[in-house]
Amino acid sequence: MSEENESNQETAIDDARENAGKKVDPILEYLDVENTEVDKSVIRKRFIDIWEYDNADSLSEEEQYMTLVAAFIYNAHNVMDEANIRIDKARAAITSALSKWTQPNWEKLIEKEKASKNPFKTFIENHQPEVDNTHTWRHFLLEHKKADEKQWVYKMKKCWFAEFFIRFGRVDYIQTACEFDKIPWENRKEYVDLKLSNLFANLGSLCQFDYRPKKE
Repeated sequence: MSEENESNQETAIDDARENAGKKVDPILEYLDVENTEVDKSVIRKRFIDIWEYDNADSLSEEEQYMTLVAAFIYNAHNVMDEANIRIDKARAAITSALSKWTQPNWEKLIEKEKASKNPFKTFIENHQPEVDNTHTWRHFLLEHKKADEKQWVYKMKKCWFAEFFIRFGRVDYIQTACEFDKIPWENRKEYVDLKLSNLFANLGSLCQFDYRPKKE
């Protein structure tokens, strides 16, 4: 290989790594742990390593999104663990960063829901298509059991996120992915109640979301 070709290859690799890093930068921007310094550059570097390890650029858009979220969770937890930050405190910081990152997606929807005659029903109309798009049959075996103005129940018999963390040997991070899935509810507690049965966090085989209108 000529020096020019070798240089071009190195440049392409550097560009690919930088592009991978840019994917996680918008989430890292919101990562903050009270009274503790977290080296975000280490999280970023390790994120890039996993992105390359999973050859994520070749994945579908859906799988790239899940890999982005999961690899951020995994590496943020690991770096905070090395900084002796308790896992519950780390989980709260990670979930908060993900919530702020996704805020533009749900903020306008919530405004419309609150302005409607039936906020709970409008919530289902808004959020069910999103769940269908992000929790596909292939990766989650998603099944809607009931969806009306009184109750919305869906269950999953498979979890891509759980499989990701099991593959990397950190079962204790599955709960953080579950907290990520709860973000839509966390911002609607004013008019939505949720009963969540998450067995994947304990290596079970079922996760069920049961939404109901908030009782006055």
